[in-house]
Amino acid sequence: MDILHPLFNAVTVIFIATTMFTAGLGATSSALWGVFADFPLLLLALLGNLVVIPLLGWGLAELLGLPTASFIALVLVASSPCGPFGAKLAMVRNGDVVAGAAMQVLLAAIGSLTFGPTVNGILTAAKVGGGVSLDVAALVRTVAILRLVPFGVGLLLRHKAPRAARSRHPTAIMVST
Repeated sequence: MDILHPLFNAVTVIFIATTMFTAGLGATSSALWGVFADFPLLLLALLGNLVVIPLLGWGLAELLGLPTASFIALVLVASSPCGPFGAKLAMVRNGDVVAGAAMQVLLAAIGSLTFGPTVNGILTAAKVGGGVSLDVAALVRTVAILRLVPFGVGLLLRHKAPRAARSRHPTAIMVST
């Protein structure tokens, strides 16, 4: 059992980093800016992930009358915007991978700063738990290393060496899957 935890962590890190690298390989800077220029999409993604889903998690925990540990767990999950699966789901469903990856990076960056206050606010208002401490610097560092850097490297490779990016893209997709 002791070996499964580090193995699971290693597989998760590889999955997230290669998925973001693959998304970067398949993106163009013009497509990326097009996603960020879509203000209604940005507003809906931010509002949904940073406000609506945490409130739904809180409401569901209250409605189900969950015990404290389960209540806190549900609030934690609901308050974590855009887990590492947005870009991969877009790949699997043949959706807009650039939009999925861009939103994932944006939500992860903003969410690493809003997660702690959101969780503490909900738990305090619900009079459950409270005092959740979070190392924000570690969260931001993790987001940068696992999501921003691989996406940026893939995007840079796509921009500087498009032929190499296209040839590596199918292999990167297989590795990330």
